[in-house]
This record gives sequence, C-alpha cells and structure tokens, in this order.
Amino acid sequence: MEAKEILTPRNMFVALGTVVIVMSFYGMANGDKWAEYGWGEDNVLGHDEAYEEMWALHLMPLGVMAIITGMVVTGKELARMAMFAPVVLVILAVGMTILAGDNGYSTDPPGGVSGMLAVVLMIAVILTCASGFMHKDE
Repeated sequence: MEAKEILTPRNMFVALGTVVIVMSFYGMANGDKWAEYGWGEDNVLGHDEAYEEMWALHLMPLGVMAIITGMVVTGKELARMAMFAPVVLVILAVGMTILAGDNGYSTDPPGGVSGMLAVVLMIAVILTCASGFMHKDE
C-alpha cells in the first residue's frame, strides 16, 4: 500500500482531530499538573488549575472541527483544507511559546505522556499537510 493511499486528507483530518480532542481531555483532567509544570510547584495559585483546564477545553472545538471537515468536505477543497488548516495549530503553538516565555511560564518541552502527545500532534500536523499536498490535484 502506497503512502498516498494511507495519507488521505479525510483520514488525516480525523486523526488530527482525535489527537487534539485527546489532548484536550488530558489537559482538562490534569490541570493541576499543567499549572505546576508551567508556573513551578511553588508558584501555583488556586485559579491556575482552572485556567489550564479552560485552555484545554478551548482547544477541543478545533479537534471537532477537524473531524467534521474530514467527514463533510470532499475533493480538491478537502485537500486544500488539509494543506492549510493545520497552520492554525502551528500559530497557536508558536504564539503560546512566545507568550509563555515572556510571562514566566515554562517553555521547556514536557516529558512523559504530555511530551509524547505533543510529538504525536506535531506528526499529525505534518502528515495532514502532506496528505493535502499529495491529493491537491485530484
């Protein structure tokens, strides 16, 4: 089986959306750990956990939108969406890294499950863009 057959924009949108939703649920379930990771264990206030959970929740609609896009949009339009829509996640990641660093929030890559999910997300973003490029003329 060829890569082009496996990396269809529909499959990649569903995979990307699923990863974002899993990360969102993980962030909502572990807001306390993310607050400690970001601000440092001795610098966490009571509301920081809530902010982390709300931030994770705000990412979930992007995952839902990716899955719906993969299921509803077809043809060249789907391929074009696959090439460019993941840029939204790149903008969020770069923007949050810059803002986090400017405001004392840890920008060191997380380890464990958090780090693994971040790597899976980056791979899904790259493969989604690649799938759109491979299918752009169909």
